[in-house]
Amino acid sequence: MLIDIHQSDAQGNVYTLRQDLYVDGLTVPAGFSSDGASVPRFFWRLVFPPGDQKALRAAFVHDWLYRTHPDGWSREAADMLFLKLLISDWMPKYRAVLAWLGVRLFGGAAWKAGRQK
Repeated sequence: MLIDIHQSDAQGNVYTLRQDLYVDGLTVPAGFSSDGASVPRFFWRLVFPPGDQKALRAAFVHDWLYRTHPDGWSREAADMLFLKLLISDWMPKYRAVLAWLGVRLFGGAAWKAGRQK
């Protein structure tokens, strides 16, 4: 699924929504920025590089959930929605599962940092 974004830094590493993004009863507001998916360069060939269109919707929603911690959302639920969106946006399942494993294994610090803001 294509979403309306603007690349907002010279390296193309920050993406900003130009309009609200509606997913599963959530609204990620226009103006929200994301790095697209924090996949280390070493893993790009295995998973996907930041900015991959098949991952952007999932990345925006996941980043927003991690930063805002809306009522009723746990880290586990945010990560499961990330996986669901990757698969529904035509990411090959093995890559989606690898990305999900990455956020499950290494996303704890980002989740805690979001809560402190």
